[in-house]
Amino acid sequence: MVSADLSGSAWILTRPRDRSESWKAILEDQGAIVEVAPVLKLAPLNPEISWGQWTSNDLLIFSSATTVRHFFSLLPESYKNAWESGDSPLWAAVGSATGDQIRENGFQVAYQGPGTGAEGLVETIVQGSQPGRAAHITSDAGLPVIRDLLISAGYDCDRLEVSRSILDPDLRIAEWPQIRSEWSGIIYSSPATVRGVIDQSGDHVEWIRSIPGVAVGHRTGTEMQKLGIRKTIVASHAEPSAVIEACASLISTGNRGVDPQD
Repeated sequence: MVSADLSGSAWILTRPRDRSESWKAILEDQGAIVEVAPVLKLAPLNPEISWGQWTSNDLLIFSSATTVRHFFSLLPESYKNAWESGDSPLWAAVGSATGDQIRENGFQVAYQGPGTGAEGLVETIVQGSQPGRAAHITSDAGLPVIRDLLISAGYDCDRLEVSRSILDPDLRIAEWPQIRSEWSGIIYSSPATVRGVIDQSGDHVEWIRSIPGVAVGHRTGTEMQKLGIRKTIVASHAEPSAVIEACASLISTGNRGVDPQD
């Protein structure tokens, strides 16, 4: 794990709550103060799924640990038993957390991306397999990048939404300046979280735009710039080490977000 001096810096972490605690702990280990403020949460959908469509040669692709949980909550016991007996499709995960969730449900991951996002996962799949049938299991907010890239590489790739994104009912942006008058930055975990923050910020929108932002992924960074976040730095990939490096780079300019009320 990358080590960096984040002592005295203060961050708002917008990641969904069930995926925030490990990041919060790692940032705090580096001396940071972290406020977990999830913008979105994923709720399960109940789509009609033809479970018999997938064979042992097909590939199921996941880019979120939450969608893995939602998928397995829908999987009939009879199919799970059959898959555990050796008829399982192949499994692919965007990074370690998503891969761990698949393994916790009893299946091995054939292709695990480096945690750098859609492009890194697709590169891992393409380098390790021959074009065939695949399905990206995702949410309504999931970008079409994985499907589009695999189709371009010759795969027959479908998309199945098992989750939907909703605003976290506990989001209280108006309380952020009350907690601290100055923040080192806001860590935005997806383009949708950027939109959620700006859309819900009301009279605080210009204050929000003045706070530097760490983007998890280039598309998140593009969305931040599009919506007026004045200072943006992009983490090179979606693993905590890259986020720590981005935070350290941001505060190296002197922005530790020291609250004069502290």
